[in-house]
Amino acid sequence: MNKLLLTFPLALIMLSGCGDPKDATESNFKKAAQAYLDTQYPHCYITVNFPFKSDVVSFNHLPEILHIMAGKGMVKETETSRKHIPASWAGKERDIVVNSYDLTEEGKKYYKPDAARNMKGEALGGFCFGRATVDTVDNFTEPSDALGQKISRVAFSYKVTDIPDWAGTPELLDLDRRLKEDMASGSVPLKKNGIFILTGKGWMHERLFGK
Repeated sequence: MNKLLLTFPLALIMLSGCGDPKDATESNFKKAAQAYLDTQYPHCYITVNFPFKSDVVSFNHLPEILHIMAGKGMVKETETSRKHIPASWAGKERDIVVNSYDLTEEGKKYYKPDAARNMKGEALGGFCFGRATVDTVDNFTEPSDALGQKISRVAFSYKVTDIPDWAGTPELLDLDRRLKEDMASGSVPLKKNGIFILTGKGWMHERLFGK
């Protein structure tokens, strides 16, 4: 009987220690921020469809990036044409080389064929990796009403891990700012602000609301 009496108060203490997921607390916002980050990572840093030829107009250093990745065994580089341009008043002597790139078996481990969509709505593949983890919840506003919902503005920081060694090549990082920032987040956590909405199950990032 005495054992039963001791167990009952202990259960009450344990229950009272369980926070309400609807409360505006640091721990609840941290969980909600992590749920959001889990939908953003693995992130697809380098988007490209294969086979790819380097004579295609590119605005994101893609030929240079793929050339570096070829040296890491992620893609296969094949020279398809070479044109020699002699020196003239217009410039120095040089060779114009066109390379073709395709995935290797190692590269397929990181490649997602439907990573994104281009401006035409066509599927675009990409090299995807990384995991983001909330580091701190820096501040949040007192919940307020907006458009019929209870919201709070939350500022938090996070770090990115599980970036493969080949992606940490300095030459590659210099060509991809997002990758460089994520790579450095272990020592310099990334900052992010977001609006969180109170739902029947607790707090949720606005971009996940209604999904």
